[in-house]
Amino acid sequence: MLADMRSVVEQFKRLDRVLSIKREVDPVDEIPSLMREAEKRAKIILFEKVKGSAFPLINNLLGSMDLLAEVFQTKREGVVREWVARVREPVEPRITDWGPVKEVLRRGEDVDLRDLPVVTHALKDAGPYITAGIVIAKDPDTGIRNVSVHRMQLKGKNNLGIRIVPNQHLGRIQDKYEKSGKDMEVAVAIGNHPFETLAAATSLSFGIDEFTISGALRREPVDLVKCDTVDLEVPVTAEIVLEGKVLAGVREKEGPFGDFMQFYVPPMDNHVLRVTAMTHRHDAIYQTIQSGSVEDIHCLALSREAKIYEAVRNTGEIQALHMAPTLFNCAIAIRKRFEGEPRDVATEAFRAYSWLKHCVVVDHDVDVFDPKDVLWALATRAKFHPGLLLIKDTTGFPRDPFHLHASKLAIDATAPMNQWGEFERKTVRNAGVMRLEDYL
Repeated sequence: MLADMRSVVEQFKRLDRVLSIKREVDPVDEIPSLMREAEKRAKIILFEKVKGSAFPLINNLLGSMDLLAEVFQTKREGVVREWVARVREPVEPRITDWGPVKEVLRRGEDVDLRDLPVVTHALKDAGPYITAGIVIAKDPDTGIRNVSVHRMQLKGKNNLGIRIVPNQHLGRIQDKYEKSGKDMEVAVAIGNHPFETLAAATSLSFGIDEFTISGALRREPVDLVKCDTVDLEVPVTAEIVLEGKVLAGVREKEGPFGDFMQFYVPPMDNHVLRVTAMTHRHDAIYQTIQSGSVEDIHCLALSREAKIYEAVRNTGEIQALHMAPTLFNCAIAIRKRFEGEPRDVATEAFRAYSWLKHCVVVDHDVDVFDPKDVLWALATRAKFHPGLLLIKDTTGFPRDPFHLHASKLAIDATAPMNQWGEFERKTVRNAGVMRLEDYL
């Protein structure tokens, strides 16, 4: 088991999947573009020197399915099945006395969030944003932890603007505190093992501690240590932790911010987080995630792919499924057993995940992780009549004033039954594994 983020990075270095940038770079004018270039190469990028900060910065930890599969120690098509199998057995976290994240402690006036290499990701973003922090809080009625991911705008020495959606779990918890006139204590862990980040991005029933899910993914307890200024526990192997309080009754303008759809969320009144302490490792690495990037979609999609997989696997012989490049579309590969089966599979997928806008069902020989291959299947195998299923006036993505998500489309892009001789894909002749470099 790779214990923390840096052990994952070391593993990827051995696999030549890490780009290390040694020259000093600017977090506003250079880093966002360089991160996009690393995404195109499907590699992690590590900035060793960031202008204005003593902390190195890392990005794109889960920026390809191969990287994600390596974390799960499986193949690309096996990641969703691994998730489903592991989360069936939640593992309670374990409280410890100390951990590396406690090596350096800053309190009160010694805290200065501007020391962190917080990135301004998009041209019209309101400023630098923390995007890879997992936010930990406790329900005041039950004491059960909630762990979730929220954008945080850097507003000053110890102030962050934090987006908390009212009907989401953290919003419900914050509302309880606010109605009793109390600030909500939170801790923000940055630079986590991917399993902690994936669990925090998961939609669970209210009242389930997400650390039990990351423990299930690890197949061992997550070790937690108590904070110094708030009554909370954080992963001992996090790189950086911010402790503080979300102020009751206080709202400030936050945004605009380029969101996961790659549009700008307009400025709005959002909550304020006052930071009371920062702890970190001696050689801490700051992590960031570009909203709307492949890494961001992988983090958000995996638990949703699992919901779809569990819903459709009894309807069809599922080979693989994948949601990309957004959370609104899914490609599902099956071994078709009868005509009409793709329609049944897509229908169950829509029932399982309300945000799903279109679903393409393809044959087992199509790579659902390659959009070009899915488009090839659409061009060469789809029969739009009667292969289309259009569902009107239904539930979709809720932030939709123009009703763009109020209908759904399923497409059968599979070959006709019993006609495989006509639709078998050609195979390129080769004499085994060959490298172009050997011929240059």
